[in-house]
Amino acid sequence: MRAILITAALALAACSGGESANNESSGGSAAVEPTPSNLTVDAQNTLVPLDPPGNGAAVSPVPLPTASPSAIAAIPAAFAGRWGMVPNDCDPSRGDARGLLTIAGSRLAFYESRGTAADIRQPQPSQIAFALPMSGEGQSWSEPTTLTLLDDGKTLVREAKGSPDRAGSFRYSRCPA
Repeated sequence: MRAILITAALALAACSGGESANNESSGGSAAVEPTPSNLTVDAQNTLVPLDPPGNGAAVSPVPLPTASPSAIAAIPAAFAGRWGMVPNDCDPSRGDARGLLTIAGSRLAFYESRGTAADIRQPQPSQIAFALPMSGEGQSWSEPTTLTLLDDGKTLVREAKGSPDRAGSFRYSRCPA
């Protein structure tokens, strides 16, 4: 019986010429999905259906952020307040709150530096991006910054770009009122 199985396997391999059974040259056929008609008329491939008909999606799609969101006049109120990196930063009686960030209007105040947001844009409801000209400790610099609210506005993530010694991601918790 074993010899018959080995002989049959060798005969099958010899017939296919060592190629896949689904290869067109061997007479087999692979399943091919038809190309949607709206993709064939788009030579630059700029139109891609995000929600093809009949996919059964019951939920409307979430709008994606725009490539260049429009400017807004000030930092939204949801971002305003006192934010601390550690609980002691929120204690107003402490003079060593090095991780405290205070946002009021378009001004951001840190332990030893201050800045006013410029060219504020809001790519998503919970996120803003802006240029942040800063001054402190006898120096001035600019820090492109993104603020993102998480946990229903209880957490703030600040992404700072710019010089390597100031760049990074910083996480804050909203201080109690």
